[in-house]
Amino acid sequence: MPLAMNGVIEGFYGAPWTWEERAEVCRGVAAAGGDTYVYAPKDDPLHRDRWRDPYPDDELAAFERLRSDGGVRVGFAVSPGLSIDGDSDADRARLLAKVGQLLDVGIDLVVLALDDLPPRDGLGGEHGRLTAWMRDNLPADVDLAMVPNHYTGCVDVPYLAELRAELPDAVPVGWTGRYVVNDRITLDDAEAWIGFMGREPLLWDNYPVNDVIMADRLFLGPLRGRDPDVAQRLSGYLGNGMLQATATVAPVRSAVAWARGGDPLAEWSDAIGDAAELAACCDEVLLDSLIDELASGAPGALDAIQDLLERASSCGNGGLGAAVEPWVERIRAEAGVAMGAVRLLRSIERGGAQEAAAASLEALALAYFWPQVRIGAPSVFGPRRSFRPILAQAQNGEWLCRPESFDIDRNAVDRFIKSAIGALGSPDDPASRPTVEG
Repeated sequence: MPLAMNGVIEGFYGAPWTWEERAEVCRGVAAAGGDTYVYAPKDDPLHRDRWRDPYPDDELAAFERLRSDGGVRVGFAVSPGLSIDGDSDADRARLLAKVGQLLDVGIDLVVLALDDLPPRDGLGGEHGRLTAWMRDNLPADVDLAMVPNHYTGCVDVPYLAELRAELPDAVPVGWTGRYVVNDRITLDDAEAWIGFMGREPLLWDNYPVNDVIMADRLFLGPLRGRDPDVAQRLSGYLGNGMLQATATVAPVRSAVAWARGGDPLAEWSDAIGDAAELAACCDEVLLDSLIDELASGAPGALDAIQDLLERASSCGNGGLGAAVEPWVERIRAEAGVAMGAVRLLRSIERGGAQEAAAASLEALALAYFWPQVRIGAPSVFGPRRSFRPILAQAQNGEWLCRPESFDIDRNAVDRFIKSAIGALGSPDDPASRPTVEG
């Protein structure tokens, strides 16, 4: 069964994209075979906090331009849950009037976002009744989806049981997977959710999003950790974009390709272009694998690490613009210091008293400079003290923090420098020291 929608949602907390940036992301979605963009920036007050207030004419005209020029279907999400009385006729009328503005400029996909709210008894039933009322009062040719307040997990909960009792069968329901952010989404996870919800989920995939507590990182790599068969059990797919719109394009194209049954890595390789070097340096995976090869004694591993760090020392933004320059500067700084670890290991390789002294001096330099460099932000070459919301929801809807949320000491440059200094050996164990001639 084809997906009802496959694309991107601008659903993060933080400064919303500009209209030009939205058009750029939409073109990327279309290039990967996707078909949908959904407007849902949490920090647009007219989307959430002041949902009753109408959009001004210039914003409505921008929606209309994007719908005409973006190359994909444009959806509009409204998030009234903070202040709406879902059973109030007056609030329902205000909600329909707000959505009607967008319908008047040609929007034909509405998402009722009722997420990130304080849980309370009876909320599921209220949300279900509001969604059913909205479905009954929208034109038949306008599609409606909804995002529930309990949007994670693989087990049934009272809120979702209340929601189902009121919810029309034809309305797709958002789900992020087992957690808010997921390293893996499996077919078993999806089947478990389908089992109690009685419908296939609209997967709101929190990749490559980097808002709030993840804002120190750029997730530029391809989509990973999603079982291919999951895409066959979805009603729709929306990848949540990063704060940096241009940087969002390649990872979202990868995600869109996965959702339509394509190769996410091949799509990413086509899309990343000149930013491949930057992506490799924001992601610990490549350098970490080379360090593994070095530790196993693989020939050429140190050469490969040196080559990577030399290129990183002059890394550019790859056409991703000023928004990624803080990461570019960090990459250059960290790679420059890490080259000291390469020189240390080269001295050990060459052997001799003079080279042993040089290796010791490099180790001292690393001990002095590296702590000063590594305490900076943002994160590159993998996380040091990052936090990702690998959060679950309890039966009552309260948030549960998982230990996997804390990304501590998983930085590839830290690992490389530590291993290089360790190669000097121990003064208490002559057999462990570097070979010294004469």
